[in-house]
Order: sequence, then structure tokens, then C-alpha cells
Amino acid sequence: MTISFRPNTGAAVRLHACAFAAMALCAPAWAQTGSALDTLVVTAAREAQPLRTVTADMSVIDRAAIERSGATGVADLLAQVPGVQITRNGGPGQTTSVFLRGMGNQHTAVFVDGVRFNSQELQGGAAWAALPLAQIERIEILRGPAAAIYGSDAMGGVVQIFTRRGDGPLRAYAEAGLGNLGTSKISTGLQGGANGWSYGLHVADERSDGFDVNPGNPWTPNPDRDGYSNSSLGLNAGYRQGIHQIDTRLQHNRLKAQYDQSAAPFDDYDRVKNTSGTLRWQAAWSDTYHSVVQLGQARSDIRRFTDSPEGNDGRSSNYLLQNQWKLGDSRVNIDLERREDRLNTDYAWTQNTDSKRVQNSLSAGWRYASGRHQLDANVRHDRVREQQSKTTGGLGYGLQLNDSLRWVVSAGTAFRTPTLYERFTGQAAADLKPESSANVETGLHYNTGNQQLSAVAYRNKIKNQITYDFTSSPACNCYRNWESVELKGLTLTSSTRLERMNLGLSLDFLNPKNLENGRLLPYRSKRMLKLSADTQLAGWTLGTEAQLYSARFVDAENSASLGGYGVVNLYAQHQLAKDWSLLARVNNVADRDYAPTKGYANAGRTLFVSVKWAPAN
Repeated sequence: MTISFRPNTGAAVRLHACAFAAMALCAPAWAQTGSALDTLVVTAAREAQPLRTVTADMSVIDRAAIERSGATGVADLLAQVPGVQITRNGGPGQTTSVFLRGMGNQHTAVFVDGVRFNSQELQGGAAWAALPLAQIERIEILRGPAAAIYGSDAMGGVVQIFTRRGDGPLRAYAEAGLGNLGTSKISTGLQGGANGWSYGLHVADERSDGFDVNPGNPWTPNPDRDGYSNSSLGLNAGYRQGIHQIDTRLQHNRLKAQYDQSAAPFDDYDRVKNTSGTLRWQAAWSDTYHSVVQLGQARSDIRRFTDSPEGNDGRSSNYLLQNQWKLGDSRVNIDLERREDRLNTDYAWTQNTDSKRVQNSLSAGWRYASGRHQLDANVRHDRVREQQSKTTGGLGYGLQLNDSLRWVVSAGTAFRTPTLYERFTGQAAADLKPESSANVETGLHYNTGNQQLSAVAYRNKIKNQITYDFTSSPACNCYRNWESVELKGLTLTSSTRLERMNLGLSLDFLNPKNLENGRLLPYRSKRMLKLSADTQLAGWTLGTEAQLYSARFVDAENSASLGGYGVVNLYAQHQLAKDWSLLARVNNVADRDYAPTKGYANAGRTLFVSVKWAPAN
């Protein structure tokens, strides 16, 4: 299944021709087909709206898709979405990066129940390996800049995660599964609500003996198995009375992940504890005005047990006041937000620090919809204490050309303020400035109910990108603003249903270029093809997925590369009895040996089988 797409060749032309032909027939499992386009989403505007009215490029993954995927982590699930590619230092639990439209891991803003999940360590970005998939109800993925709504880091897009919550009659569930590599998963919970109250309790534990993630390491050889364990707890409660509603949520997980850094017999491992909570009160004061007050806090405690132990403790607090008005065909919002970050480090190889930062922001938005026209406009000013403040904006327009075809166009600016690590660990230049970007995109979306097609083209230019300097003379060994980057791309997606079969396809073309030297950015494939199909047969749901990636460079100089690769996965679901169901999944069916990151191994073929008990109401 190893592949290498090359431009201007007969093979590439045939691939592109076949892909475009398949556009009329295919769609990934996450695709927004039929009624899914009427799903309410909140990420695009921080208020609920039907997915079909969003002028940004979005995907939604619901709980059914999460369970069907059999994914071992959030990043693996996102890898099935258009415009997303991941790298990982081995298997689940290891350091993972998500590239959204080719943007770095630090350029995607990640939220869990409204609480920002991004780290202040190193260059930032979410610690994807620590997110417990068992606690998640739904994921919304917005591709493109959203700093005018969410502030710093939302340059490539936003990933918003919603955990399970209670509602309606009392319901309980339990699930247990086993797989090769000593993999096991168990989860249970209950949720419900009555008389204005809602509640939920969910616990889960997953672990694996793993495999040697760094075989053949010539510097610190350690041919042991590198496993992981991840335990999680989720609590939620809410109460609604009249015009008022109050909700609170608490999430906690503990991850232990082994890896290879020290020579045998030392057993390196990370222990990560994440805790986040939200308290949200909203009130519908009238038919035209409602407000939201939200308090959120997140803490990440990371300890690295190596031959030179180290760690860091990061905390983030968020305070949000939203005011929203409905004025005829318009929606207007004015929001105030405050974010407080703190990072305490204890490293053996750089200056330790106890640093903090405060960001205050004011944002305004206007959404207008009338007849065939829709207009979205947003502007935000972020004042960052002791750093350069930024003002960002976004403008989107949607035109319903006919009953089936919609055209959208948008433009937006975004920024990323340096992390506390970049500024205060003795490795930052004194004049380090925020990164900034400007994005333009346009798309066509075709929908006839059972068939959807879309094509979205974009260009994103980044200035003052922060990069670690290994080469300066005299030696700097620090972070600098010294790169300009341009990412141009085209995303094609399709979905269709033929009798009892759902078929799917997404195809991405990406040109991720460093404008300073004309070289391609590392670990970004220029072409990605994702296919899926599922059907009903004799009481079973049978499905398959395929992901194919072209070759990518592994360094900024483009002196070394990894070949293209492809993986095929299979899954089957069956209702065993009234309250019992079975899921079986085989990943990497052909047992292909490919390197997700240079020098690291993949898990090979894996098998996982689980049984779920979920009584119907």
C-alpha cells in the first residue's frame, strides 16, 4: 500500500481523474449527509446555528461515529477528517501533533466544554494523547482562522470537544473490550434528568502493553515495549428554571505513557494529570436578548521520569461574558473575555521559571440572513499584558444560488502570541513578537439530501512565524521571529447513499511553502486521499476506511523524506440482543510498515473487539 504521488505524471493524472469521478459516489463516515446538515453547531459563532448556514468550512463527529471508528485517541479520529494529518512518536499515548490545513499543532485552538486545552509548554498546542476519547460526546472541527472569535492560536482552525452530558430519563451503559498488544478498555456511566435537573457520571480506563516505539535507536537503545494507561472521570450537572439555566462540568484524567529516551534498563515514562471544569449560567431575558456567563479553569501537571527527571505545571483560567441580541434578520453579539495563564517549569536542560500572563479581550459580531444571502462579520481586540496587543477580524458571505447549490467566500486575520515557555525559559529573543496570518477562501457546496459535494480553496499567509534557531552565529539556541509561510490548498469532499450503502471520499491538495527559502514545510503531505464505505448485511453493519498520504519531508532543509503510505481499516457492528451490541475492528489490515515520524514505528495490524450494554428506555 506504499504510495508516492508525484505531479505531472500519468499516475497522478489517473489518480486525480479517478478521484473526481468518485466525487459523485463517495463520502467519509463523518460527512454531513441529509439531516446532519441541520445539526446545530456552536463553534462557528459561539452560538447555536444550523450547520448548513455556516460560512466557514466545518465537520462534525458525533458519538455514533466515535464508537464506530474504534479509534484509540482523538488525533486518530481527527485523521479521518478532511484537511487533517497527524504525526506521532510511536503508538497511543506518545507525543502527537495535528496539522490542520498544514498549520502546525500550535496553530489550532482546542476547547473542551468551552475551556481552552492548549499548553503553554514549548511552542504550545494541545496534548492530544491525554484527551480521553471515552468521555467525548461530539467534536466540531472548524477549518480556517477564527481569532476574531477565539483570540490567540486559532490560525489554522478550532477543534471544540463536548463531553457527555445528562438529559431525559435515566440511562446507564457499560462497555468492555480487548485487543492485541495487551490492549483493554472498559467504561461505564449513567445520565438522565427530571424536573429541570440533569446529571451524568462517566468513568473509563484504557491501557495497552504497546510495542517498541523507537526501534534501532543508535544513541540510547532500549528495545522494550512502550505501553500506556489512561483513566478518566467525567461529572456534569445542570438545572433549568424559567429563563435561567446553570450547568457545571468536571473532567479529570491520568495518563501514563512509556517511551524511549534513556538507555536500557531505564524505563522512561510520562505521567500527565489533566483537570478542567466549567460553570456556566445563561438567561433568556427576552425574545431578543440573552446572556451567558462562563467560568472555566484547566490544569495540566506533567512529570517526566527519565535519567534526568523534569516536569511542568500549567494552569489556565477563563472568564467570559456573552451578550447576544436578535434584531430582525440580524444577530449581534458583544463579548468580554479574560484569560490568565501560568507555567511553572522544572527542567534539567534549560532555565526554570514561574511565569504568568493575562489577556483581556473585547469582541463584536454581526450575522445577517435574509432570503438567499448571509453575511458574518467579527472583530476582536486582544490586549496581552507586557506583550504586543492584536486586533483581528473576519468576514464571510454565503449565497444560495439555487435549491441545491451554495457559494461561500470569507477572509480573516489571526495571531498566536508566544507561549510562556518561549518567552521565559531563557530561550526567547527579547523582541519576540506574536505570529500573524491572513487567510482567504472560497467554496461551493452542493446538497440534494442523499448526495453532497463540496470544493473549498484557500490561501493562508503567516508572518513572524516563531522558529527555534539552531544555526545562528554566534549561537543563539533560542526562538526567533524569522519565517514567513504560505499554505495554499484545495479540499474536495463528497457523500452519497446508494440503497443500503454509504460511500465516501475526501481529497486534499496542499502546497505548504516556506517563503524565505522556497522549501516545503516538514511532515506535510501534498496530497491526502480518504475513502470510506459501509452497508447493512444480515443484521450487521460492515464498513471500511482507507487513508493515503503522499511523501513528505522530515526536515526544514528538505534533505530527507519519508515515502507515501496508505492504511486500510475494517469494522463490523452487530446487535447481539435487545440491550447488547458488538463492535469488531481491524486497523492496518495489510500490516503495512510505515513511519508516522522519522525513526519511530507504528503498531502494525491491530484487532479490537468490544461488547456494549445499553438498555433502551
